[in-house]
Amino acid sequence: MPLGPPHPRGPHRPRARDRSHRGVRAARRGHAGARRGLRFDTPSGRLGACGVTSTALAPAPRAFLAPTLTFVLATFVASGALLLLQPVAGLSTDVLPLVQLGPAIGAGITLAVFRGCLAPLLPDAVPRRQVVAHLVLAFAACLLYWGVLVAVLLVQGTRLEGAQAAGAVPFALLPLLFLVGAAGEEIGWRGMLQPLLENRFSLLAASIVTGLVWGVWHVQIFTAGPVVIVGFLLATVALSVLMGHFGRGTVRQRVALATLVHWLVNLALLVTLGDRHSTPAGTVANAIAALVTTAVFMAMFAAAQRKRGKSALVARRTQDVAV
Repeated sequence: MPLGPPHPRGPHRPRARDRSHRGVRAARRGHAGARRGLRFDTPSGRLGACGVTSTALAPAPRAFLAPTLTFVLATFVASGALLLLQPVAGLSTDVLPLVQLGPAIGAGITLAVFRGCLAPLLPDAVPRRQVVAHLVLAFAACLLYWGVLVAVLLVQGTRLEGAQAAGAVPFALLPLLFLVGAAGEEIGWRGMLQPLLENRFSLLAASIVTGLVWGVWHVQIFTAGPVVIVGFLLATVALSVLMGHFGRGTVRQRVALATLVHWLVNLALLVTLGDRHSTPAGTVANAIAALVTTAVFMAMFAAAQRKRGKSALVARRTQDVAV
Protein backbone atom coordinates (compact mmCIF):
# COMPACT_ATOMS: atom_id res chain seq x y z
CA MET A 1 0.00 0.00 0.00
CA PRO A 2 1.53 3.39 -0.96
CA LEU A 3 2.55 5.65 1.91
CA GLY A 4 1.60 8.86 0.09
CA PRO A 5 -0.56 10.16 -2.72
CA PRO A 6 0.23 9.09 -6.24
CA HIS A 7 2.47 11.28 -8.39
CA PRO A 8 0.31 13.99 -9.98
CA ARG A 9 1.62 13.06 -13.47
CA GLY A 10 1.30 9.33 -12.98
CA PRO A 11 3.40 6.70 -11.20
CA HIS A 12 5.51 5.91 -14.30
CA ARG A 13 6.62 9.42 -15.20
CA PRO A 14 9.98 9.31 -13.36
CA ARG A 15 10.87 6.11 -15.22
CA ALA A 16 10.14 7.81 -18.53
CA ARG A 17 12.30 10.71 -17.46
CA ASP A 18 15.11 8.26 -16.63
CA ARG A 19 14.80 6.77 -20.08
CA SER A 20 15.00 10.25 -21.55
CA HIS A 21 18.16 10.97 -19.56
CA ARG A 22 19.65 7.67 -20.70
CA GLY A 23 18.86 8.56 -24.31
CA VAL A 24 20.56 11.94 -23.97
CA ARG A 25 23.61 10.36 -22.37
CA ALA A 26 23.76 7.75 -25.15
CA ALA A 27 23.54 10.46 -27.79
CA ARG A 28 26.32 12.42 -26.10
CA ARG A 29 28.47 9.29 -26.00
CA GLY A 30 27.68 8.72 -29.66
CA HIS A 31 28.73 12.19 -30.77
CA ALA A 32 31.91 12.01 -28.68
CA GLY A 33 32.69 8.60 -30.09
CA ALA A 34 31.98 9.74 -33.64
CA ARG A 35 34.75 12.29 -33.29
CA ARG A 36 37.07 9.41 -32.39
CA GLY A 37 35.85 7.19 -35.24
CA LEU A 38 33.72 4.94 -32.99
CA ARG A 39 30.10 3.79 -33.38
CA PHE A 40 27.25 3.47 -30.93
CA ASP A 41 23.78 2.04 -31.27
CA THR A 42 21.19 4.71 -30.53
CA PRO A 43 17.39 4.54 -30.85
CA SER A 44 17.59 6.37 -34.19
CA GLY A 45 20.35 4.26 -35.72
CA ARG A 46 24.07 3.59 -35.66
CA LEU A 47 25.96 6.79 -35.04
CA GLY A 48 29.42 7.01 -36.58
CA ALA A 49 31.84 9.61 -37.79
CA CYS A 50 29.43 10.52 -40.60
CA GLY A 51 26.37 10.67 -38.38
CA VAL A 52 23.61 8.05 -38.37
CA THR A 53 24.65 5.55 -41.01
CA SER A 54 22.00 2.89 -40.59
CA THR A 55 19.10 1.70 -38.51
CA ALA A 56 20.45 -1.84 -38.30
CA LEU A 57 23.73 -3.59 -38.90
CA ALA A 58 23.64 -2.77 -42.62
CA PRO A 59 24.74 0.68 -43.85
CA ALA A 60 22.19 3.18 -45.12
CA PRO A 61 21.28 2.72 -48.81
CA ARG A 62 23.24 5.76 -49.99
CA ALA A 63 26.04 5.60 -47.45
CA PHE A 64 28.43 4.46 -50.20
CA LEU A 65 27.86 7.53 -52.38
CA ALA A 66 29.89 10.16 -50.51
CA PRO A 67 33.01 7.94 -50.09
CA THR A 68 32.77 6.85 -53.73
CA LEU A 69 32.59 10.38 -55.09
CA THR A 70 35.35 11.47 -52.73
CA PHE A 71 37.60 8.66 -53.94
CA VAL A 72 37.04 9.43 -57.63
CA LEU A 73 37.61 13.17 -57.17
CA ALA A 74 40.67 12.68 -54.95
CA THR A 75 42.15 10.14 -57.37
CA PHE A 76 41.82 12.38 -60.42
CA VAL A 77 43.13 15.44 -58.60
CA ALA A 78 46.07 13.51 -57.11
CA SER A 79 46.85 11.96 -60.50
CA GLY A 80 46.91 15.39 -62.16
CA ALA A 81 49.26 16.66 -59.48
CA LEU A 82 51.54 13.66 -59.95
CA LEU A 83 51.68 14.25 -63.70
CA LEU A 84 52.90 17.77 -63.00
CA LEU A 85 55.35 16.51 -60.39
CA GLN A 86 56.94 13.87 -62.65
CA PRO A 87 59.24 16.21 -64.65
CA VAL A 88 59.94 18.37 -61.61
CA ALA A 89 61.16 15.32 -59.70
CA GLY A 90 63.45 14.41 -62.59
CA LEU A 91 62.05 10.86 -62.60
CA SER A 92 61.56 9.29 -66.00
CA THR A 93 58.25 7.63 -66.77
CA ASP A 94 60.32 4.65 -67.92
CA VAL A 95 61.38 4.17 -64.31
CA LEU A 96 58.00 4.68 -62.62
CA PRO A 97 55.03 6.73 -63.82
CA LEU A 98 54.08 8.53 -60.62
CA VAL A 99 50.50 8.82 -61.84
CA GLN A 100 50.05 5.12 -61.03
CA LEU A 101 50.14 6.06 -57.36
CA GLY A 102 47.11 8.34 -57.80
CA PRO A 103 44.45 5.70 -56.98
CA ALA A 104 46.33 4.67 -53.83
CA ILE A 105 46.47 8.31 -52.72
CA GLY A 106 42.76 8.67 -53.48
CA ALA A 107 42.03 5.60 -51.35
CA GLY A 108 44.14 7.00 -48.51
CA ILE A 109 42.32 10.33 -48.60
CA THR A 110 38.94 8.58 -48.62
CA LEU A 111 39.97 6.43 -45.68
CA ALA A 112 41.10 9.50 -43.74
CA VAL A 113 37.92 11.48 -44.43
CA PHE A 114 35.49 8.63 -43.73
CA ARG A 115 37.50 6.80 -41.11
CA GLY A 116 34.49 6.00 -38.92
CA CYS A 117 32.11 5.05 -41.73
CA LEU A 118 33.95 2.73 -44.11
CA ALA A 119 34.00 -0.46 -42.02
CA PRO A 120 30.33 -1.39 -42.70
CA LEU A 121 30.82 -0.64 -46.40
CA LEU A 122 33.84 -2.88 -46.95
CA PRO A 123 33.62 -6.65 -47.56
CA ASP A 124 34.37 -9.47 -45.16
CA ALA A 125 37.07 -12.10 -45.59
CA VAL A 126 36.61 -15.26 -47.63
CA PRO A 127 38.12 -18.64 -46.75
CA ARG A 128 41.79 -19.09 -47.53
CA ARG A 129 40.95 -22.09 -49.70
CA GLN A 130 38.89 -19.86 -51.99
CA VAL A 131 41.72 -17.32 -52.22
CA VAL A 132 44.19 -20.05 -53.20
CA ALA A 133 41.79 -21.49 -55.77
CA HIS A 134 41.22 -18.07 -57.34
CA LEU A 135 44.97 -17.44 -57.30
CA VAL A 136 45.53 -20.58 -59.38
CA LEU A 137 42.74 -19.54 -61.74
CA ALA A 138 44.25 -16.07 -62.03
CA PHE A 139 47.59 -17.53 -63.11
CA ALA A 140 45.77 -19.67 -65.68
CA ALA A 141 43.85 -16.64 -66.94
CA CYS A 142 47.07 -14.66 -67.37
CA LEU A 143 48.63 -17.51 -69.33
CA LEU A 144 45.58 -17.58 -71.61
CA TYR A 145 45.79 -13.81 -72.01
CA TRP A 146 49.46 -14.04 -72.98
CA GLY A 147 48.70 -16.79 -75.51
CA VAL A 148 45.81 -14.94 -77.16
CA LEU A 149 47.78 -11.69 -77.23
CA VAL A 150 50.74 -13.29 -79.00
CA ALA A 151 48.44 -15.11 -81.43
CA VAL A 152 46.61 -11.91 -82.39
CA LEU A 153 49.88 -10.02 -82.85
CA LEU A 154 51.25 -12.78 -85.09
CA VAL A 155 48.08 -12.74 -87.19
CA GLN A 156 48.41 -8.95 -87.47
CA GLY A 157 52.03 -9.33 -88.54
CA THR A 158 53.14 -7.16 -85.62
CA ARG A 159 56.76 -7.53 -84.59
CA LEU A 160 57.27 -8.86 -81.05
CA GLU A 161 59.64 -6.80 -78.92
CA GLY A 162 61.01 -9.37 -76.48
CA ALA A 163 62.78 -8.53 -73.23
CA GLN A 164 64.33 -5.12 -73.80
CA ALA A 165 65.39 -2.25 -71.61
CA ALA A 166 63.14 0.79 -71.30
CA GLY A 167 65.38 3.76 -71.91
CA ALA A 168 68.16 3.69 -69.32
CA VAL A 169 66.31 1.18 -67.13
CA PRO A 170 67.52 -2.43 -67.51
CA PHE A 171 64.86 -5.03 -68.19
CA ALA A 172 65.67 -6.91 -64.96
CA LEU A 173 64.43 -3.92 -62.95
CA LEU A 174 61.23 -3.37 -64.92
CA PRO A 175 59.15 -6.20 -63.37
CA LEU A 176 59.68 -4.76 -59.88
CA LEU A 177 58.73 -1.25 -61.03
CA PHE A 178 55.68 -2.63 -62.82
CA LEU A 179 54.66 -4.42 -59.63
CA VAL A 180 54.81 -1.16 -57.65
CA GLY A 181 52.71 0.58 -60.28
CA ALA A 182 50.12 -2.21 -60.43
CA ALA A 183 49.77 -2.20 -56.64
CA GLY A 184 49.42 1.59 -56.59
CA GLU A 185 46.49 1.37 -58.99
CA GLU A 186 44.78 -1.68 -57.50
CA ILE A 187 44.76 -0.29 -53.95
CA GLY A 188 42.34 2.25 -55.37
CA TRP A 189 40.40 0.45 -58.10
CA ARG A 190 39.76 -2.98 -56.63
CA GLY A 191 40.61 -2.07 -53.02
CA MET A 192 38.35 0.96 -52.62
CA LEU A 193 36.15 1.82 -55.60
CA GLN A 194 34.71 -1.59 -56.44
CA PRO A 195 33.91 -2.62 -52.82
CA LEU A 196 32.08 0.68 -52.35
CA LEU A 197 30.09 0.20 -55.55
CA GLU A 198 29.11 -3.33 -54.52
CA ASN A 199 27.03 -1.78 -51.73
CA ARG A 200 24.64 -0.55 -54.43
CA PHE A 201 25.26 -2.66 -57.53
CA SER A 202 25.78 -6.31 -58.37
CA LEU A 203 29.30 -7.67 -58.65
CA LEU A 204 29.14 -7.56 -62.45
CA ALA A 205 27.76 -4.02 -62.60
CA ALA A 206 30.27 -2.77 -60.01
CA SER A 207 33.10 -4.35 -62.02
CA ILE A 208 31.92 -2.70 -65.24
CA VAL A 209 31.64 0.75 -63.63
CA THR A 210 35.08 0.32 -62.06
CA GLY A 211 36.51 -0.66 -65.43
CA LEU A 212 35.02 2.41 -67.10
CA VAL A 213 36.42 4.75 -64.44
CA TRP A 214 39.76 2.97 -64.70
CA GLY A 215 39.78 3.43 -68.47
CA VAL A 216 38.71 7.09 -68.41
CA TRP A 217 41.42 7.76 -65.83
CA HIS A 218 43.94 7.05 -68.63
CA VAL A 219 43.14 10.44 -70.14
CA GLN A 220 45.92 10.17 -72.72
CA ILE A 221 43.85 7.69 -74.76
CA PHE A 222 41.41 10.44 -75.76
CA THR A 223 44.04 12.02 -78.00
CA ALA A 224 44.90 8.76 -79.78
CA GLY A 225 41.83 8.33 -81.97
CA PRO A 226 38.59 6.30 -81.78
CA VAL A 227 40.19 2.89 -82.29
CA VAL A 228 42.46 3.32 -79.28
CA ILE A 229 39.69 4.84 -77.15
CA VAL A 230 37.17 2.06 -77.81
CA GLY A 231 39.75 -0.72 -77.69
CA PHE A 232 41.29 0.49 -74.46
CA LEU A 233 37.93 0.91 -72.70
CA LEU A 234 36.86 -2.57 -73.81
CA ALA A 235 40.10 -3.96 -72.38
CA THR A 236 39.79 -2.18 -69.03
CA VAL A 237 36.15 -3.20 -68.60
CA ALA A 238 36.88 -6.83 -69.52
CA LEU A 239 39.88 -7.06 -67.21
CA SER A 240 37.93 -5.32 -64.46
CA VAL A 241 35.18 -7.94 -64.69
CA LEU A 242 37.81 -10.68 -64.59
CA MET A 243 39.65 -9.24 -61.58
CA GLY A 244 36.38 -8.42 -59.86
CA HIS A 245 35.31 -12.06 -59.95
CA PHE A 246 38.74 -13.37 -58.97
CA GLY A 247 39.25 -10.87 -56.18
CA ARG A 248 36.79 -11.54 -53.38
CA GLY A 249 37.05 -11.02 -49.64
CA THR A 250 38.74 -8.25 -47.70
CA VAL A 251 40.52 -5.29 -49.24
CA ARG A 252 43.88 -7.00 -48.74
CA GLN A 253 42.68 -10.21 -50.37
CA ARG A 254 41.25 -8.32 -53.33
CA VAL A 255 44.23 -6.03 -53.83
CA ALA A 256 46.74 -8.90 -53.68
CA LEU A 257 45.00 -10.91 -56.38
CA ALA A 258 44.12 -7.94 -58.60
CA THR A 259 47.69 -6.65 -58.38
CA LEU A 260 48.97 -10.01 -59.59
CA VAL A 261 46.70 -10.01 -62.65
CA HIS A 262 47.36 -6.34 -63.43
CA TRP A 263 51.10 -6.89 -63.11
CA LEU A 264 51.21 -9.95 -65.37
CA VAL A 265 49.06 -8.26 -68.02
CA ASN A 266 51.36 -5.23 -68.05
CA LEU A 267 54.41 -7.50 -68.31
CA ALA A 268 52.80 -9.26 -71.28
CA LEU A 269 52.30 -5.93 -73.03
CA LEU A 270 55.88 -4.91 -72.22
CA VAL A 271 57.45 -8.10 -73.58
CA THR A 272 55.32 -8.29 -76.72
CA LEU A 273 54.82 -4.64 -77.67
CA GLY A 274 57.18 -2.50 -75.61
CA ASP A 275 56.26 1.16 -76.00
CA ARG A 276 53.94 0.28 -78.94
CA HIS A 277 51.20 -1.03 -76.65
CA SER A 278 49.15 2.16 -77.12
CA THR A 279 49.15 2.02 -80.93
CA PRO A 280 45.90 1.01 -82.68
CA ALA A 281 47.26 -2.47 -83.48
CA GLY A 282 48.51 -2.98 -79.93
CA THR A 283 45.28 -1.71 -78.39
CA VAL A 284 43.15 -3.98 -80.58
CA ALA A 285 45.29 -7.00 -79.68
CA ASN A 286 45.05 -6.13 -75.99
CA ALA A 287 41.27 -5.76 -76.20
CA ILE A 288 40.81 -9.08 -78.00
CA ALA A 289 43.02 -10.92 -75.51
CA ALA A 290 41.18 -9.35 -72.56
CA LEU A 291 37.73 -10.09 -73.98
CA VAL A 292 38.53 -13.70 -74.88
CA THR A 293 40.13 -14.42 -71.51
CA THR A 294 37.27 -12.85 -69.58
CA ALA A 295 34.63 -14.66 -71.65
CA VAL A 296 36.28 -18.04 -71.04
CA PHE A 297 36.59 -17.61 -67.30
CA MET A 298 33.16 -16.02 -66.87
CA ALA A 299 31.73 -19.09 -68.60
CA MET A 300 33.66 -21.25 -66.12
CA PHE A 301 32.31 -19.23 -63.19
CA ALA A 302 28.76 -19.53 -64.52
CA ALA A 303 29.11 -23.31 -64.97
CA ALA A 304 30.49 -23.69 -61.45
CA GLN A 305 27.62 -21.61 -60.06
CA ARG A 306 25.04 -23.76 -61.85
CA LYS A 307 26.71 -26.88 -60.51
CA ARG A 308 26.62 -25.53 -56.95
CA GLY A 309 22.98 -24.61 -57.40
CA LYS A 310 22.08 -28.12 -58.56
CA SER A 311 24.02 -29.67 -55.68
CA ALA A 312 22.22 -27.45 -53.18
CA LEU A 313 18.85 -28.36 -54.71
CA VAL A 314 19.62 -32.09 -54.52
CA ALA A 315 20.74 -31.68 -50.90
CA ARG A 316 17.49 -29.90 -49.98
CA ARG A 317 15.37 -32.55 -51.67
CA THR A 318 17.30 -35.31 -49.91
CA GLN A 319 16.77 -33.56 -46.59
CA ASP A 320 13.05 -33.16 -47.27
CA VAL A 321 12.73 -36.87 -48.09
CA ALA A 322 14.62 -37.80 -44.92
CA VAL A 323 12.28 -35.65 -42.82
